[in-house]
Amino acid sequence: MLSHRLEELASFVRDLGSECTCLIIHEDILIAGSKNGKIVSWNIKDGHEIWSLEVDGPISDIEVSDLIYLTASAELHAIEIENGSLKWTQDIGGSSDLIKVDKESIWVTSSLYEIEVQDYTETTLLKFDKNSKLIKSIVFEERPWFMAIEENDLILGIGRPRCGYLIVNSNYEIIHEKISGDSPITLGIKTKFGFLLGHSNGTMTEIKNRNQQKIELEQSPITSMIGTEDFWCLGDEKGTILSSNNWKKNISNRIDCLIEVNNLIWAAAVNNENRIYLLDKNNGDTKHIVTHDSRIILMKHINGKIAISDKNGKIILLEEEIVYRRLSEIKEISQNQEKRDLLKKRLRELRK
Repeated sequence: MLSHRLEELASFVRDLGSECTCLIIHEDILIAGSKNGKIVSWNIKDGHEIWSLEVDGPISDIEVSDLIYLTASAELHAIEIENGSLKWTQDIGGSSDLIKVDKESIWVTSSLYEIEVQDYTETTLLKFDKNSKLIKSIVFEERPWFMAIEENDLILGIGRPRCGYLIVNSNYEIIHEKISGDSPITLGIKTKFGFLLGHSNGTMTEIKNRNQQKIELEQSPITSMIGTEDFWCLGDEKGTILSSNNWKKNISNRIDCLIEVNNLIWAAAVNNENRIYLLDKNNGDTKHIVTHDSRIILMKHINGKIAISDKNGKIILLEEEIVYRRLSEIKEISQNQEKRDLLKKRLRELRK
């Protein structure tokens, strides 16, 4: 199958300077954070840089609300959206991880890694108000790999030793919910009716109205997932993609990230080559292959815009309409070339 280069489909390409760790599309701006602690905001319409800021890296997670809130190194920062000015900073200790913002509060997690045991041994969950005041601090043993707000509760998908997930209610009580199999959570996503949790043993647990359904994959850690109220798609470390539309595809490369764009599943895979496979959402058939010169780290899609980042720090902005027009043009050129090559072959045979 004919492959296409990612930058040929791009509306603009920018350089963040080091590996991109966070990427978010907010209205008409694109915000990226790097391993080295650089945050940059670009205008999506023309690609010009609006502002940039540097903090102690790496940047772990970003949420946008009334301000840009981000965790980086051992700190929580609040940044003005329009001009990038740093409004306040709070020390959160340990290694900052996840952040989740609701109307009045900011939840962050900070974990402690012990070199002697080569594992995370303690996590602190902190709640701040939007003026940087610490409201609550809770310590527990496991590191969370997923955090979401569901009604009045905070949900945390956790690793060993307990595994499963934690519910932190409005009274700050922690309820541990077990999941059969006792496999650590590797990631999760929120859906309309609950959330999906990926496990290190290759299973997925769907939590819907607090009821659990377990789905088996390929006994390889889940590395990426997307989902809505009636659809989900998973990718694992060995390159298997499984869809709730009853199809499975083996790419034989680790699936780093997935997005859904215009009834196609975009799957970024890494091995000897760095590729994005564009798969039919209904049956998994490969429609296009897009190649890149570096490992794809993150992909985001909203309102017809696609943002992609790579390990070298490139930030690529695509526009859905332009991408599919260019893919069609390239396909047509390829088909015309194949016809010309076939005609030349027949003419050569006639001359013999």
